[in-house]
Amino acid sequence: MPNWLLVDTLIVLAYGLQHSLLTTKTAVTWFEKVLPIYLWNILYSAVSVVTLVVGFNFWKSSGVYLFHFVPGSVAYHLSTAGLALSLFLFFYCFKFTTSFWQWLGVKQVAVKLSGKKMPTYYKVRKEGIKRYIRFPHHTCLILFFWLHPVMTLDTLFLAIAATIYLYVGTYHQDLRGLRLIGKEWETYRLNTNLLLPTPKIIARMISDWRDDELESEPPVVAVHQENHSAS
Repeated sequence: MPNWLLVDTLIVLAYGLQHSLLTTKTAVTWFEKVLPIYLWNILYSAVSVVTLVVGFNFWKSSGVYLFHFVPGSVAYHLSTAGLALSLFLFFYCFKFTTSFWQWLGVKQVAVKLSGKKMPTYYKVRKEGIKRYIRFPHHTCLILFFWLHPVMTLDTLFLAIAATIYLYVGTYHQDLRGLRLIGKEWETYRLNTNLLLPTPKIIARMISDWRDDELESEPPVVAVHQENHSAS
């Protein structure tokens, strides 16, 4: 095994292991015995960020280029535009799901300090893209890893590893929603897809879009003019 692949594999496994272990019910139970549970998300996010920073600091480049789009070329512009769009949509999707700050755990701390009611994390949401895809922000993250204008063997390895981990993690998060919410989430699962829309879902998206367009059009009012003849 090449040295870069060995090092990068260890980094990927280390991140996946800590990320998975910290989300187990046992880890959460132990945490709650030591610290208030509202601190869980923010400390979990902080550990993830530190792990990412350390991992990328020690990441090894393979030096083998699969493709390198030339700046100014059509392929380069399409790639960078897709990259920027996937990042924008990642944040935009939080409009229809848990807020970004709640996802990081910052909102929980702010709400607790202000004495307000703690926001619900798991609930069925059917607004916007959530009517069709259950975890759209994860979809955007997967696209982000694949749309870079420079692809080496190590970035390809990272894209594959990230896709697998995001899918597995999203699948388990979906099951957690089913366990916590029950029948309502089960019905929601029947009418949506986990990450990517199927042709059936795409057809429903188009149909709903057309219906929404028709509903938004102002009604046509017929104006009748009467002719009056002189007597």
